[in-house]
Amino acid sequence: MTQTFKIKKGEISFETDKVKISDNSRKQNRIQLFSSAMWTIYGAISVLRYLKTGDQFLLWTGLFIGVAHFIIFVLNIFRSNQTEISFDDIKSINVKQKFSNVFLDIKLKNNRLRRVIGIENPQELEEYIKSNIKI
Repeated sequence: MTQTFKIKKGEISFETDKVKISDNSRKQNRIQLFSSAMWTIYGAISVLRYLKTGDQFLLWTGLFIGVAHFIIFVLNIFRSNQTEISFDDIKSINVKQKFSNVFLDIKLKNNRLRRVIGIENPQELEEYIKSNIKI
């Protein structure tokens, strides 16, 4: 039996032995990796400019921007973009909410995270997961 839930730009289908996700996470991940890499380079250039000019503002803003975006870059490397995930590969699955954003976090056994953003009916999805999925 297949159960399908809508998200903003796609859908999640729970089949008997796997989860199928159709969204644009690959594109979003590439954009975020590229953006974080560019901001990390900008931060490094600001620190190098500090070495030339001695302006404290360049040092601290460059360090803050560079380190923060490097952390974001590393965290994005540990995200998964799989479209089909077997239930054997799933460690845990949770519906979470931060502020007004509702998302589904699927933690995989290889310590990667597959995040599905934009759940339209989170209560129904959470009830389905609690009642039908045993991990």
